[in-house]
Amino acid sequence: MRISLMGSCQSCSGAVFSARRTKQLPYAETCWDRHSGTEMHDYKSDQARILAPALRRYRGRRTDPNRWGTWVPRQGDILVCTPPKCGTTWSQTILAMLIHGGPNLPEKLPFLSPWVDADLGVSADNVQVALEAQSGRRVVKTHTPADGFPVWEGVTVIAVYRHPLDVFFSLRKHLTNIKDIDPDDPGLQTVTQSIRSFIDGEVNLENFDQDSLATVILHYQETVSSGRVPELKLFHYADMLRDGHHAVKALAHAAEIDANTALIDRVAEATAFDAMKANAAQYAPVGGTGFWKLDANFFDSGTSQKWEGKLSDHEVARYSARLAALLPDNEARAWLENGDVPATTK
Repeated sequence: MRISLMGSCQSCSGAVFSARRTKQLPYAETCWDRHSGTEMHDYKSDQARILAPALRRYRGRRTDPNRWGTWVPRQGDILVCTPPKCGTTWSQTILAMLIHGGPNLPEKLPFLSPWVDADLGVSADNVQVALEAQSGRRVVKTHTPADGFPVWEGVTVIAVYRHPLDVFFSLRKHLTNIKDIDPDDPGLQTVTQSIRSFIDGEVNLENFDQDSLATVILHYQETVSSGRVPELKLFHYADMLRDGHHAVKALAHAAEIDANTALIDRVAEATAFDAMKANAAQYAPVGGTGFWKLDANFFDSGTSQKWEGKLSDHEVARYSARLAALLPDNEARAWLENGDVPATTK
């Protein structure tokens, strides 16, 4: 299910959706108070049934498939599944605030909504205990494609994508902000060297954290093109940037959170780029732990078309040719780069 943020309609309070409304899940009838947005149901006994097992194991410097066991999914849980630097933390924060009734979250976002299959220096036991202690709906994240985890009944999977060249330039800034980064990482080389590595890089399931155009496309193919996840909710970063307020509405709709206008307004204001950057220690993964040189730099610019004026025509042409080879479907390529908003309007 692709979510479009263009246009408006009364039935969804301002956001238009390009596919039919999803069938209501059993938990949706009792879990929300329409006026307060507060949780009315304890989910601890609602363990989600596995409909299909994982098909692959992805691992890397951070990614550890053995850590999936830290999260025992319940019906009503939400899994944000994106390639790196595609609005993961932004989406998590919006969803967490919607679930908890406003911007004042009970814990820092990484504690409340962990990257479940990654080792960022927090023990697996601590992550598991923190997740099990939450009695309501939970939001977790992964950068692993959908064939790397089971399909669960009643778990909402939200996927967000971004123009691959925006991913590339955001990754470069991201890597320079990590204290213990490998100085030989291709992302730290000159733009000319780095873009060559990004374009030409191949997928290595044992080193999946080495991001490349191929890993972004594999993520899209195994998560979206495969049709593996029933009722997958699909978003594009550029569409979300175009109207953050509508993005909050659309995420609430996708997750079947019955949020009123006042809650939508407060969450939209609190999750604007400048607001999140100003409170980076609360929202950045492992924020406040010294993992980053500066927590605030985790939030770089919140913009699109970062490559303009930075890549040569030849480099852009090489990228386009490689993208077409990896993802032959013209419509899929157009959406992956531009979302539902024409490129000329961004």
